[in-house]
Amino acid sequence: MSRRAAGVILLAISAFLTGVKYLTASIYSTSVPASAYGADSFKQWLDYVGGNLTTYSIIALIAGIIYLILAEIYDFDKK
Repeated sequence: MSRRAAGVILLAISAFLTGVKYLTASIYSTSVPASAYGADSFKQWLDYVGGNLTTYSIIALIAGIIYLILAEIYDFDKK
């Protein structure tokens, strides 16, 4: 697998993890029948989900960007 493909896959994983965080919070918010809907309650459910998905998403994003930059540098050096 090339560095470029690995970088793109890591960026896709980062986007997926970010989406999963918000999807999980929205599923949790619908599980309570008496909950009020709004921005404040959604922030509460985001806090309930936790920060692990955000941390992993940022790590994957940084690693993906690094892989893409390295791929461009190595490609430039070959020419």
